Amino acid sequence: MEEGMSKAIPIRRSRAAARAVVVRSRPWSVNLSAGVRAAVEPPRQLWLAGLGATVLAIRGARTAWSLIIAEGAGVEARLLQALRRSASA
Repeated sequence: MEEGMSKAIPIRRSRAAARAVVVRSRPWSVNLSAGVRAAVEPPRQLWLAGLGATVLAIRGARTAWSLIIAEGAGVEARLLQALRRSASA
């Protein structure tokens, strides 16, 4: 094990001059708008619940419409029967 350690390649520092690191911060307006957006936007769960409520409302409206149409068809059939009876009599 000692042999492997002694033959290791030494890490040398670069001879180039160290470059200054430039830290660019985001403008304050970007930070402010991101904070406002996070506070104003509804959470995902509320969005999904709203979507589910919308789907349930649409299904209910379709069911009600189907019942109204079926009731209207029944009334129409009874009226036509009554008209046929009165015409034949």
